[in-house]
Amino acid sequence: CVQETGLLNSMEKKEDTEASKGKVTKFTEQDLSKEQPGFVVYHSFQADELATYLAFINDVLKDDPDVKEFLPLLNEDALINLCKDGIILCKLLNATIASTVDDRVINRKKPLNVYQRTENIRLAINASMSIGCHIVNISPQTILDGKLHLIMGMVWQILRIYLLKEINLKKVPEIIVLAEGSEKLEDILKLPSEKILIRWLNYHMKMAKQSIVIKEIGPELKDCLAYIHLLNQLDPSKCDKAGLAETDITKRTEIVVGNAQKLGVKQFIRATALSQGNPKLNLVFLSLLFNTKHGLQISQEKKKEVEKAALIDDAKEGTKEERTFQLWINSLAMEGVYVTNLYSDVKDGLLMIKVLDKIWPGVVEGKRFEKTPSGNKFKMIANGNYIIELCKKQKIVTTGIGGSDIADGKQNLILGLIWQLMRANYMQIIGGKTDEELVAWANSMVNKPPGIKNLKDPSLKTGRFFIDLLAAIEPDVVDWSLVKDGTKDEEIEMNAKYAISIARKLGGKIFLTWEDIKRVNSKMLTVFVAAIMNIQTVSYTHLTLPTILLVQISVVA
Repeated sequence: CVQETGLLNSMEKKEDTEASKGKVTKFTEQDLSKEQPGFVVYHSFQADELATYLAFINDVLKDDPDVKEFLPLLNEDALINLCKDGIILCKLLNATIASTVDDRVINRKKPLNVYQRTENIRLAINASMSIGCHIVNISPQTILDGKLHLIMGMVWQILRIYLLKEINLKKVPEIIVLAEGSEKLEDILKLPSEKILIRWLNYHMKMAKQSIVIKEIGPELKDCLAYIHLLNQLDPSKCDKAGLAETDITKRTEIVVGNAQKLGVKQFIRATALSQGNPKLNLVFLSLLFNTKHGLQISQEKKKEVEKAALIDDAKEGTKEERTFQLWINSLAMEGVYVTNLYSDVKDGLLMIKVLDKIWPGVVEGKRFEKTPSGNKFKMIANGNYIIELCKKQKIVTTGIGGSDIADGKQNLILGLIWQLMRANYMQIIGGKTDEELVAWANSMVNKPPGIKNLKDPSLKTGRFFIDLLAAIEPDVVDWSLVKDGTKDEEIEMNAKYAISIARKLGGKIFLTWEDIKRVNSKMLTVFVAAIMNIQTVSYTHLTLPTILLVQISVVA
């Protein structure tokens, strides 16, 4: 693989050669699908983005035994072809968040048929949603069809998580200095990474005695003046301010990128990407700078205080449920919706109204709720009351919760309500089954008397019941040599991770963690079994062999 400093140069030389042969695709802007509000609104079809994504893949997977022989990727055709078997997407996820995909579940033995490639891609898509990727209009077929803009969209989502995963108070206690006004430690714990980056940049502008104030990552940064001051603040001995005197924006941008390299920043970004004000790539550049050297300082005493608060927050059961519910809501792929802070995002009522309308289309009456409630407590409470009314109509238990509780962000009450919505969504998908019917179905599929009594059965902690259940749906999906007795903690973890990845491979949208299986978390196990039941209902495994062969022939053709 090309080393960091030569990564983009190598690709640019290759592109120049291909351009002389007339083989390079010309990129155009297309409005394709909505993404996170306030940052990246549309998938961008630009050469600079493609170059960044290729550089990212080449860097993080350069030592991976399954894909390194195909690297470095130098153009769009190489990216498309390598993504078609799904392996590289699974590997990118694991490079981003370790063990997102159980490596044992990936189909590797070449050549892979369309059936096996589809399984890998499906596994990657469902696993990506479990770490917070916002996947819209992307399916195994779009990857197999080589839809470049959608492949780039998925790679972007993974890259975004890769870059932002460490930019939070738990990982960097020094971020506490970015608190504003009366904000408390718990407020900063919930601050989205993108907002942290904006505050961080403005903090250093203030320290440099500059009047520059950045509100959004993107066009506001294209003159690169903020970057020159930022780099100088981070390391004045390596990054001077000579770029301020440069009037040629291209040369100034090259100075910025060069200074970043002096700090050890990986060269994922072309200089032109910054001068064009590309929101995505400016986010990449800022993240790389922060992760390399943030330049924030606090006392050891303050650091210990922040770290202690972070540990307490991690230990809260509600924190884990909050993340699970955020992931579930984001998986519903609602236009303009991407939840980053559940409790604050539900306060005005609009988010939950959208969720209700997604689960029960047509239940929401447009004239019955306030469409612009932000900042108006009376309108927020009115929307909350309407949510409670809609929930009662759908037989959701609302005892002890009112519209004002939603507007006030009462955490336990909100978690309880959203859990019921999530459960209702999964049960609706499988035809309105009850818990008892779900358990009866699972026992009949596994067919190993006496079975389980309910979804609180202690025997579920070994993970073997779920593997048996998945094997009953698709026998060939389980390698029994990998299944353990589940008598030790390590075996329980291995079985649970194996079951979760198998379920995702077969098409399940799974948001529980292996710890949920170990602890026999009946809430999460209910939706897990419901998701597995849905796999059987719509499973591609019900296709006849001739049908599968016809699909494979059509894809090859």
